[in-house]
Amino acid sequence: MELLAPAGSFDALRAAVENGADAVYLGGKAYSARASATNFSHEELQSAVDYCHIRGVRVYVTVNTLLRNDELTGAIKYLARLYQWGVDGVIVQDLGLARRARLEVPHLEIHGSTQMTLHNYHDLQPLERLGLTRVVLARELDLKAIREIKEKTNLELEVFVHGALCICYSGQCLMSSLIGGRSGNRGQCAQPCRQTYTIPGLDLPGEYVISPKDLNLINHIDSLREAGVASLKIEGRLKSPDYVGVVVRTYRAALDGREYKETDLSTVFNRGFTTAYLYASKPELITYTPPVKEERTGTAVESYTSDRAFRKVSASLWVKGRLGEPLELNLLDQDGVHVEISSEIAASAARNQALTTEVLQEKLLRLGNDPLAVTHLKVDVEPNLYLPVSELNNTRRKLVEAWKQARLAPYKRRTLPKLRPQQAISETNKLRDISPQIAVAVSDLAGVKAALEAGAQLVYFSGQVYKRTPPDWLGELTAAWELGQNFGVPVFAHLERITENLVLGELERLLRKHRYDGVLVGNLGSWEVVRGLAPECPIHTDWSFNVFNSTTADFLEKQGATCVTASLELRLSQIGEICAEVTVPVSIVAHGPLESMVTKHCVFRDQGCRFQCQTQAPLELQDKKGYSFPVYFDRWCHMHIFNSRELSLLDHVEQVRQSGISYLRIEGRTKSPQWIHETVTLYCLALQGDRVELPNQEFTKGHYFRGVL
Repeated sequence: MELLAPAGSFDALRAAVENGADAVYLGGKAYSARASATNFSHEELQSAVDYCHIRGVRVYVTVNTLLRNDELTGAIKYLARLYQWGVDGVIVQDLGLARRARLEVPHLEIHGSTQMTLHNYHDLQPLERLGLTRVVLARELDLKAIREIKEKTNLELEVFVHGALCICYSGQCLMSSLIGGRSGNRGQCAQPCRQTYTIPGLDLPGEYVISPKDLNLINHIDSLREAGVASLKIEGRLKSPDYVGVVVRTYRAALDGREYKETDLSTVFNRGFTTAYLYASKPELITYTPPVKEERTGTAVESYTSDRAFRKVSASLWVKGRLGEPLELNLLDQDGVHVEISSEIAASAARNQALTTEVLQEKLLRLGNDPLAVTHLKVDVEPNLYLPVSELNNTRRKLVEAWKQARLAPYKRRTLPKLRPQQAISETNKLRDISPQIAVAVSDLAGVKAALEAGAQLVYFSGQVYKRTPPDWLGELTAAWELGQNFGVPVFAHLERITENLVLGELERLLRKHRYDGVLVGNLGSWEVVRGLAPECPIHTDWSFNVFNSTTADFLEKQGATCVTASLELRLSQIGEICAEVTVPVSIVAHGPLESMVTKHCVFRDQGCRFQCQTQAPLELQDKKGYSFPVYFDRWCHMHIFNSRELSLLDHVEQVRQSGISYLRIEGRTKSPQWIHETVTLYCLALQGDRVELPNQEFTKGHYFRGVL
């Protein structure tokens, strides 16, 4: 298995390499999901790649943020340069970028980021078809799920084994952007999960109620290997070089079967340790208390501050010397790289000190600061030959330099791909002069009836996802469909954005059982289920697909989507640009509660689960400023945290119309039939040009007019 280490700076990179990492991942100054790390300029990145490749270490570059239309071409040019510089792969989140990279930089290896929320075995199938070679799995998966995923894919699996955890499924967190405009999907996360909160009605041991401990799986490497994991990933691009060195050194020893001290991991920053969900569905996950602030550095400092090379490539060296001829050096390293160098001066007869084996060993093997170790030396030198010590030293330096260049040669032969001009995605729509239709998301038959009677033109029916009964959460779907038929309105099944392996089979069974006009899918895996059941079924993709640019929308259409929902982090004007460039209809969420987090952690677990979620929910997560965030719990024990203010674009319906959006969605799944009827009625009137007013309530416009960092 590969040991993959973080490098947020050049010192951290040296610490990772010198302490035994097989590969490192790092980011440039742009397009990186750790924008607050030091990161690498173009020149530093090229130096870093060479530094690693000389030492036999692979380099993966993070280009793992969502990208706007105006950023995509620049990002593709950057990927082309990365390929030319010799990087071993790039880690991406944006489906549009992955699609263009596969077409325009075809030889570049692409890895799917954990920001893609890859959490079930069907999620990986479309990415395999797209041409990715590796995926980073969601950190919420247990060992059984990882094993099941590996059994159904040829992709390499990378999993996090150490470091900080996100409380939300990665790629699905909007809390930072909704609170302060800093998007985790854009590398600007303000880490609201690390702040203090209270939950009225619950007696909790501390105020850090959604702040997870740090992951530590060092004692479970064999289990991960048996599950088919290819790469063990250490989190920490914001951590110190000493942290990186200590953690890599300890995991290196564990991977090699050598003795290690697990306690060394506690000597560098941590919030306490957990194995998260690897074995248990109810882990001890939350810190509840702030991390101890103390100076914890020192044990790995020499590895990144000393000129000495700690990591070396083994090689064999043959030395041949004849009177009147240059000294010949032939070197073959452990990876089969061969170089041959001769001295600039011919050997002469010795008057004093001859070129003995001992002299050659002393002068030619003086490699303390070079990443090369001669483990086998064969000397074939005639007796009584002489070369000046200065020439021996010079020849050694030439040999090392030639060897370094030979190590880099395969990468330096790469040529910059000739980027083809980006063809228009589709015929230009300009701004389509259409009136958006009203779509409503509901959870029960009464909500369906209320939406239809008020004038909804599309219904998304999710069923009883926030209740544990009945067993068939889509039990009213067929009745909802029949009601829709009476009104001449399509009713779609609404599938959740988190659908783990154990739910896929049940989901397939329920979809076979019921009738519906189409499906709103929340992830690639559930889409694959629908594709297998009904290949011609109309598919709408939810906002969880993070459609941030036209290329992503076009890619989803080519996969069979008949409507895509734009990212909740785009400005309305940016969504209008997408609408103008694609043929697939575009939807937006326009009104109602905004879900900012979905977590596998449930606060009731630490209370001793007695299904309190059925009697005490919804709860409220209250911050120090007095804002309250509603908390709901679904039947699969996921916790859903909603924004403190609900969304409303009722005052901006005309701007929505001008943007070319096809569907305007009202989120009513947690609302009463009366609320649904009243809200849909208001939007119908607004679309007809009437002046309407909302009840006295504070709303947010989301990011539709401010955007995100």
